Amino acid sequence: MMRKVVLLLAAAAACSEDDKPGDLPDAPIAIDAAIDAAPPCAPITGAGTTHGGSVTAAETWTAAGSPHILPFDMSINAEVTIEACAVVRIAGGKTISVRTGGKITAAGTAMKPIRIEKADAAAWVSIRTLNGGTLSFSYTTIDGGGDPLNGNAQISGALDIAGTSGPTQELLHADHLTVTGSKSCGISLHDGGGFSATSKDVTISGSTVAPITTFGRHVGSIPTGTYTGNTENAIIIRATSGPEAIVEDQVIHNRGVPYRVGIQANSTLDVGPVTGVATLTIEPGVTLKFSSNATMRIDAASGLNPARGLLRAVGTAALPIVFTSAAATPAAGDWYGIWFGGVPSPMSLLDHVRVEYAGKISASGSDSCLQTGQTIPNDAAIRMVGGEPGNVFIMNTEIRDSARFGIDRGYRSAAKASFLPTNTFTNVAACKESYPRDPSGACPVTIPCP
Repeated sequence: MMRKVVLLLAAAAACSEDDKPGDLPDAPIAIDAAIDAAPPCAPITGAGTTHGGSVTAAETWTAAGSPHILPFDMSINAEVTIEACAVVRIAGGKTISVRTGGKITAAGTAMKPIRIEKADAAAWVSIRTLNGGTLSFSYTTIDGGGDPLNGNAQISGALDIAGTSGPTQELLHADHLTVTGSKSCGISLHDGGGFSATSKDVTISGSTVAPITTFGRHVGSIPTGTYTGNTENAIIIRATSGPEAIVEDQVIHNRGVPYRVGIQANSTLDVGPVTGVATLTIEPGVTLKFSSNATMRIDAASGLNPARGLLRAVGTAALPIVFTSAAATPAAGDWYGIWFGGVPSPMSLLDHVRVEYAGKISASGSDSCLQTGQTIPNDAAIRMVGGEPGNVFIMNTEIRDSARFGIDRGYRSAAKASFLPTNTFTNVAACKESYPRDPSGACPVTIPCP
């Protein structure tokens, strides 16, 4: 207070009696902005506080009681509030499980951040949610976790977010959350676990695998952030089908890094519920890299019912959307491609898209005509294996380095609308587009092959 008074007096004295009407006043004297700023966190002293293996009633972990040492696996069934400036240290190989009724609220600030770190040289496993537990981290750094133990590092994370299998549940709120040094991925989203809609400014670096691994079903919850500085700078979509399929509307956001689809060969990213319709929207500038033999299916059915999946991949000339191979040295036929089942929705649209290195030969036929002597299906980078679409929904798109066709019009049609005029085909091994059968199933003697 004394310093403020002295500065104010000095400022008043600077306004001289010699100032005359019409004279500009002297420039104001700047007052140190740090006066009103919150003081930084004090250094940690003392042995801190050692916690047991469970929390069954609300607790507050204070800055004064830091470091808070967690030497055991811990089960949290009540709310734990972590004060600004507090430090938490987790022992190597240990897991913190936030269960039914449990919550961790780490309420740091820009000037008073919270830190969660290793208690010793070994990495800890994860802070995980189970059966409805929730997490909230503001201005918090989480370092040194992610030990996958004997599990798959591609689906493990320092933060392991799971709920009950089903639609995305907002179990993790993150605001200026930093995750560093994970021995697997920074964050794993699965079995209903997702970010809150208000999450923002997440930074993940130093992960042994990737920043985030996720069910396709939860990919739209990933917030703004910085996801570089990891062994693989890509968000992993697990794509092992089943409960991971996209069965509610989702958006794949442009978060500054590509998405790698598939944690193993023969992965499938499915879009389409059992009933109803799900729309997958992909933002301009997004790149999806597909693992070996992977397929993206917009409705897995091949019949004549209206498609239950809908794809809107609308890029721009400056920011195209790219579907490509995840191989270190990509080659034609690395993955199968994008398949549309059922009767494609007139709302599906691929505009300013590039599809690369697809067209792998499969065992799946379609209703397009086979060239004389041909014994393999008309595989293509983009296939329509159900009914005839009501519109030409692929435009301003380049298909390059396909091992077979560019587009398979694998349906029966009298109109036979062409996809050639508005699209580009580069280094396509077979025809640019296949030729549909007539409604009766007949093919011409000479089958066009542009």
